[in-house]
Amino acid sequence: MKKQFINQIKTGDKINDFFAINRLDEILKYKSKSGSWFPFTIGDKTGIITAKFWGDTEEGTQTVYNFFSDAKVVKVVGKVEEYNGEKYISMNQAGNVLEKLADYDSADYMRRTDKDIPQMIEKLKDEISKISNPHIKQLLESFSNDDEFMKKYSKAPAGKMWHHDFVGGLLEHVHSLIAISKTVHASHPDLDLDLLIAACILHDIGKTVEFDIGVNIEITDEGRLYGHISIGHKMVATQIEKISDFPKELERKILHIILSHHGELENGSPVKPMFAEAVAFSHIDDTDATTQHTKQIIQRDESEKTWIYSRMDGNWTYTK
Repeated sequence: MKKQFINQIKTGDKINDFFAINRLDEILKYKSKSGSWFPFTIGDKTGIITAKFWGDTEEGTQTVYNFFSDAKVVKVVGKVEEYNGEKYISMNQAGNVLEKLADYDSADYMRRTDKDIPQMIEKLKDEISKISNPHIKQLLESFSNDDEFMKKYSKAPAGKMWHHDFVGGLLEHVHSLIAISKTVHASHPDLDLDLLIAACILHDIGKTVEFDIGVNIEITDEGRLYGHISIGHKMVATQIEKISDFPKELERKILHIILSHHGELENGSPVKPMFAEAVAFSHIDDTDATTQHTKQIIQRDESEKTWIYSRMDGNWTYTK
């Protein structure tokens, strides 16, 4: 049973427990006078932290690096130290026995939403039941009434690192988008609310295929080859083909929103938003994603600093 969790450790603590390998550089490239070392990121359900392994010899360090490269959950023996206000775990050759954990509970290592997933599923189905457009309603129900699909959809993250990167993250993201869409519609009642809600539910549907959840969020072969936008476009287009007399114009709009929801070509969308609901939804999605990203930066930093620098987006975040 896991005893030490990242959100509980303090500077000076001795570490002796199993953690998931979250990130490791592709090659060993750091050398010191006494041998070599490498940084890597470890994690559990409460967060992530940088660790640094210091080897007595370059050969010994390479052995440890190779072992960690081929592992998911490893034993970490070291001490929590601090540099420039940031905690990290310092490890060295002495006292570290290479040990993997094959029989582990993934719930100890993978973060999950703090919201009730079954309740979110029921709430989503309730939102779908209120859709007035019969074609949109039938399309959405073709997914929500599929129990096997909903198992994947309800557990999927909305991202690997940027936002909602946890079990149930996609479903949490979708509910936020629906709430924002209703607010936008209140100010712009001429927008098609049914279409916006369909966009909320369908835009990231490809992430059920793009991501695989274990002790980390991994990108599948399909995810790397195609990306969630094209995967989602195909999934929804295939489902629409099964619905008789589905309006062609409505099909074009739904598929366009999926393809354009990242807003700009440089952000991964093959096309830019080209009608009012598509433009609105692109901004709605970006609003929730970037807000959640900023909140996560603050939540994951325990230093109580006024300013936090995020290497991921090259920006400072004010925490007060």
